[in-house]
Amino acid sequence: MGFVQYGSSSLKKHLRTLREGGEPEVHERVDLRAWTALGVGGPADLVIRCRSADGLQRVIDLLATHGQKWIVLGAGSRLVPPDRGLRVPVLNLSGNLALWELDLDGAVAGGGANLAQVCRAAARTGLGGMEATIAAANSVGGAVHAAVHDLFPLAGILDWVDLGRPGRPVERVRPGIGPRGVDGPGFDLDRRVVLRARLQLAGHGAANQDVRPDVEKTPRIQRIPRSTGCCFVAPTGKRAEDLLREAECPGMVVGGVRLSRRFPNRMCASRSARPSDVAQLTCDIQGRVVERTGVVLRQALCFVDEDGVAVEP
Repeated sequence: MGFVQYGSSSLKKHLRTLREGGEPEVHERVDLRAWTALGVGGPADLVIRCRSADGLQRVIDLLATHGQKWIVLGAGSRLVPPDRGLRVPVLNLSGNLALWELDLDGAVAGGGANLAQVCRAAARTGLGGMEATIAAANSVGGAVHAAVHDLFPLAGILDWVDLGRPGRPVERVRPGIGPRGVDGPGFDLDRRVVLRARLQLAGHGAANQDVRPDVEKTPRIQRIPRSTGCCFVAPTGKRAEDLLREAECPGMVVGGVRLSRRFPNRMCASRSARPSDVAQLTCDIQGRVVERTGVVLRQALCFVDEDGVAVEP
């Protein structure tokens, strides 16, 4: 079945019908600069905010019926959309899907929950194991997606994940640890949405201090305004921050985007930043690190085209 753009009268009619029940919220021509960490990207044709698992299920069932793909946008810490914007529908999780709570030895959080808030609350109650994620700008769902590709340190603390997909009941998956990070039977995130996840943590004196030793371990790390999460991942046994410093990358600038000097694995942006600036700076940094250290850094940012398909910078 060919893909139907959101503007088709049939799809718009059905979306209006869904809205009559109060959920989801449907917004047209949304400026993505307010939704991405670096403040880049053109307008999204359609943003759909879902506040419950049932509401989300109705939306993805409808989109699948129309042969339509979608892209999930959480905190926007990794996504770099194009200047032309996104024609593919954008899903955003809010309401109940952005709530979280702590239990005796962990935390259960919706896919849209702010991961940094969960981490800080866990640290205040003596739950450890999330030191590497305290300063993260990710949503929980975004962190799970990144962990699947070994781009984020959730391996070892991710207990289970509830996944939603069109035409099927919610599926609870218990991931394992594979050669590329978090994986396991059924842990294919294609056309699936992370609804909730449970993070297994440790109590006082038992915190896992080796989850990601290259990240400063304090619950009071100051976030840089308009900044990404970590942009690069180093090969096993190496620290991206050290390699970036060795190659004298902190402070590198392209257009309105700079690699932070204080947090050398993050980019920060001015209001003049463009997606092309982010792409060029990413390539320049990778090239300099290879030239001066011989190590190839993997990019952790997600560059997409108008249809939400991942592309190389």
